[in-house]
Amino acid sequence: MTVQRATNIRVSTASAAPLRGTIEIDCAGSVATFAIDEEMAHRLCADLERFLTQVPRRTRAAR
Repeated sequence: MTVQRATNIRVSTASAAPLRGTIEIDCAGSVATFAIDEEMAHRLCADLERFLTQVPRRTRAAR
């Protein structure tokens, strides 16, 4: 599996009821677009929260 570095991410809402939208991820000169619904958004949010709290956050000066 090749891992690409994401350079930009955009989230757009297509419908508020039911909540649906798209996530666009720019990487390596191309854009991957994914459809997303409310359930997937909550799962993604929970996964990102776990990711962000795994290790102590470094301050900007320490980077």
